[in-house]
Amino acid sequence: MTHQWKEQIGFLSEEEVLQAAREFATVLAETPEYQAFEEAQRQLRHNPAAQEAIRAFQEKQQALGWQAQFGFLSDAEQEELRRLQQAMVNQPAVQNYMEAQERLRRLCQEVADTISQVIGLNFATGCGPGCC
Repeated sequence: MTHQWKEQIGFLSEEEVLQAAREFATVLAETPEYQAFEEAQRQLRHNPAAQEAIRAFQEKQQALGWQAQFGFLSDAEQEELRRLQQAMVNQPAVQNYMEAQERLRRLCQEVADTISQVIGLNFATGCGPGCC
């Protein structure tokens, strides 16, 4: 598919595309969404109560292993896992992190959608898992 911008600037080398991506990453890192995410992540790492709640939930989840993944838990095990998960997500630092992560995810999705519109194919799908 030929786009007007290709005709105007010609085709770019792989290095030029990578340089543009580096410049974009620099701009993305300066957005309020990214800055808020970085700050929320820092606060989460330095919050002992949040770290303990995360550790307790993850340990219980790992201890239950495949049973938790496939739903083969007793009612008591399900309740304990739900209680630990709720204790984790009730931590203000965890809530702040999750909200900041979601705002950054939405921004990245908007960027991927914009790229998809410009290039004429689904950018995020074309990149593979974990691209955007």
